[in-house]
Amino acid sequence: MATSTRNLSRVAVLVSTALLSFGLPLPQARAEQLPPSERADSPSAIKWLERAASAPDRVSFHATQQVTSWGPQGASSAMLDVVHAAQQGSQITVLGTGESDGVKAFIQRTGHALGPTVDGGPLSLLKATYELVLAGEASTIGRAAVLVEARRDDQTLAARFWIDKATGLLLQRQLYTVDGSKVVRATVFTALDVGPKQEFMSHLPPMLPDGDEPPLGTGEAGRLRNEGWNCADQLPASLRLYDVHTDEAAGSIQFAYSDGLFNVSVFEQRGGLDPAALTGYTAATTHDGAPVYVRYGMPSYAVWESRGIVYTLVGDIPFDVMDQVVAAFPHELPEQPRAIDRMGKGLAKMALWLTPMGALSSKLG
Repeated sequence: MATSTRNLSRVAVLVSTALLSFGLPLPQARAEQLPPSERADSPSAIKWLERAASAPDRVSFHATQQVTSWGPQGASSAMLDVVHAAQQGSQITVLGTGESDGVKAFIQRTGHALGPTVDGGPLSLLKATYELVLAGEASTIGRAAVLVEARRDDQTLAARFWIDKATGLLLQRQLYTVDGSKVVRATVFTALDVGPKQEFMSHLPPMLPDGDEPPLGTGEAGRLRNEGWNCADQLPASLRLYDVHTDEAAGSIQFAYSDGLFNVSVFEQRGGLDPAALTGYTAATTHDGAPVYVRYGMPSYAVWESRGIVYTLVGDIPFDVMDQVVAAFPHELPEQPRAIDRMGKGLAKMALWLTPMGALSSKLG
């Protein structure tokens, strides 16, 4: 289902509360490859994706959806119950056995800064970044579908979309590593019941919060750079800046990037980072040795500090691409101890070995 990327990021936060400790098997999707002479060209693939982008405005449905992410920690999955009313939005309920079981939220269907989206990714960026081909006909959860593939310039597989022939709904999506060999994220309907078009939800759970400030837009990027903020027009892996938001209350700025498949938001806030507050994060370093704190999942996070700005990256990108994106921003290397400092610390350590008097070590170190 397609919503704005800001809303999708909030869905991801909701989903992250329902992560399971194991990866659930995906329903089998059978695809019948078309002979090369009969394979449709890219315009046909784009038409199907355009239909998938508009389907949530036309089709109401009740579905069970599985979301799975693969990363260094293994597979993390969540099951969601989705009740969608055309043009109104979606009620999402987390299914599981933990504390998050039954947690509900309402996601209003709103427009995107770049127009139609497919599963949260701007279709305009998808078309600009990837070659889109109609790869064949398919069957998933007992429904006839078409299979659309997104390929990189080197022809490696970037994504697959299973689009329902009858309704145009996106039934399944798989995203792949940069070499096209492994699935890193998958969303799939495990059950789908298409309802009447006039279905309307009158009793709604709480709506996920949204910022009150209107978006600044990318036209303000130059001014923000002059004010000391870091907002590149493009990041590694063809991630393009498409929107800018501010949160006056928090004093932060959100820079939103996408390539049409993967979405990343970088939040920048002036201040200092308290590593003790990062419960659940793993301390890591960039290739240059700068400290960064990461948490992989749905979504993944990276937090670091540089020159009085705290950066928080939130995204659904593969972990190897996330490392590249993090490295594209400014970082501060830890101060290297002077020779006398190293000597003092060494003496302090030896003092601890030789005597329990901690006062000596503090004076020496």
